[in-house]
Amino acid sequence: MGVGSEKCAITIYRTSPNSLEAITKDLCGKMQWYMRCMMLLSGAFFLLYFGLQPLTELFDENSPADQDLEVVLINTSQCHLVGRQSPPPITRTHENVVLLRCNKLQVLFTDTRSDGNYLMPSQIFEKLWCKYWLYTPQDWNMEKLLGEGQFNLLPNEHEGFKVGSGRQTVRVLCKSAANEVKYHDVLLFLPPPEPDLIPEPESGDKLSVLILGIDSLSHMVFLRNFPFINSLLDYLPHFKLTGYSRVGLGAYENIMALLSGRSIDELDPDWQNPEDESGEAKGPHFLWEKFKAAGYKTAYGEDTAQSFADRTERWRFAREFPEFNMHPIMLKMDRHTRYSIDIREMIHCTAGRAFGEVLRDFITSLVPHFKNRLFFSFFWESQGVEEYYEYSRTLDVAYLMLLKRLEEENILNKTLVLLVSGHGLRKGNYRMSYQGMQEESEPLLIAIYPEWLKAKYPRAITNLETNTKRLVTPYDLHKTLQDVLHLDRIKDSHLQKRMKKLESRTGKKVPRGISLFLPIPDARTCDMAGIPSLFCFCRDLTEVPTDDGLVVQCSRFLVKSINQMLKPYPKCEELKLHMVLLAYFVDFGEESFIYELKLRVKTMPGEGVFEGTVRITDKMYLTSPVNRISRYLSRSTCVKEPYIRTMCHCRD
Repeated sequence: MGVGSEKCAITIYRTSPNSLEAITKDLCGKMQWYMRCMMLLSGAFFLLYFGLQPLTELFDENSPADQDLEVVLINTSQCHLVGRQSPPPITRTHENVVLLRCNKLQVLFTDTRSDGNYLMPSQIFEKLWCKYWLYTPQDWNMEKLLGEGQFNLLPNEHEGFKVGSGRQTVRVLCKSAANEVKYHDVLLFLPPPEPDLIPEPESGDKLSVLILGIDSLSHMVFLRNFPFINSLLDYLPHFKLTGYSRVGLGAYENIMALLSGRSIDELDPDWQNPEDESGEAKGPHFLWEKFKAAGYKTAYGEDTAQSFADRTERWRFAREFPEFNMHPIMLKMDRHTRYSIDIREMIHCTAGRAFGEVLRDFITSLVPHFKNRLFFSFFWESQGVEEYYEYSRTLDVAYLMLLKRLEEENILNKTLVLLVSGHGLRKGNYRMSYQGMQEESEPLLIAIYPEWLKAKYPRAITNLETNTKRLVTPYDLHKTLQDVLHLDRIKDSHLQKRMKKLESRTGKKVPRGISLFLPIPDARTCDMAGIPSLFCFCRDLTEVPTDDGLVVQCSRFLVKSINQMLKPYPKCEELKLHMVLLAYFVDFGEESFIYELKLRVKTMPGEGVFEGTVRITDKMYLTSPVNRISRYLSRSTCVKEPYIRTMCHCRD
């Protein structure tokens, strides 16, 4: 008989009918209460034990065997790479970051109506006195103050408060009668376009571009931690480009390569003098400048105020900032309303929303603006995922809902969506494993495209499919998006000519950046693709003893090279080699006479753990940037340069 049934079949002898009925009811009630408690406890145990892991994985008979399967990521004549389905055994973090939530109330929400913008109250338990400031976009970093005002909120109030109209940002500060801050937040009003301003749908075949970046996410971690999106992809035309490689240390270097087509070292000399005598800006243009010039709407957003774009001001990044720009909003949140919810203070909130949620709300609010317009948009989420292996699981459902919304609004039918990362996890216990070291250079790249693209440009899509197992870089993505801006370039007739031209080039004459609508050469190497030796996963590594004389000598050279870079910064301590943790011989092939070591060392003071590659000829020299894989947090705040900060241990 089911739980909660109104009857209970219990037989009791030697009692009167009345007492029998009373005892029966009493026992039934107790049994039902007991069974309900057991069900609740069982459910709680199930959730705590299994977390958010999908039930299909838990009860699939093939799951245990599948966990040890290898996935072929690259398969060419010059490179063969596989990834493991199961992660390496790693020490878990001290806190369950998957369960972390913002711990303050979301007192107000936004509501845009025909007559203006309203702040809508929610969860008001006492009288609050509120002050607000209204802003409107001005430039890349700043917003113009429009005005300020005050209002009161009463318990259980539901009436909205009008604060203005149009596109606005509002900062609200509410206090109690005891002058205690109860709510502090920054909110965005982004009304949909007026009906008479919505253009007619674009005629002809044109594609919008949506770049959804999730930092520190390798392809294999995506397969493990995003089961729902992986299931959705089965119903969408897409390709997983599993041979995608980073070309620089961090997200910044790889994003710049994607947006500009150049490395950081190549950008510096070109943009030292940003204008010529005629006042025209020199140097390479970012992709959204090119798309904007072609009539596309542009949008940009990150979930942090420490934007990668801030580091490009000396190259006049802000000369053509995107029309929908989230950066000033994040600056206000960081300055006024930010608080952290994790031990390492790497996951930030404003009121009841995580910064990542604010970013995704921003993307969702742009949907009405992009339904009937061509657009180029770039969004990047990094909080939590760049610090914790487990945290990316919390994003699976959020991005599933976002992609479903785009599909329902028919935006996916006219848009090339790139799910992309800059690199894999760079710090922590997971990164210390051999598997984690390999996956750091294997970032995520998935291209979702409209079904009609294959019918219209069959050769281009065939080439794109061929490239799923080829060696691919951000430079190739840059060239691909340039083709998206001019789709006539990928018509079969034009593509055949371009393919013949590419096939005629060999060796160093092969361009570094190749559109993914062209076939990436099977013989492509890391050197040809512009991938530094430290990030090249095509070369076999052979572990060698850490006490080998040459290994120790090269390790000392690596630390000496770090100190040379620190020399202009007197606030940084000189580092000393504490121990050699790992050493690998890099195999360039039987016909090569190159001797190169990939090293992992620990230095003092600070116990910094660094990786680098040292090549030995008649002398030693570094063939890659120095990569710090241990955390440093507040130990390097005495310097501002991001790369130097990873190596610097500040003097007391």
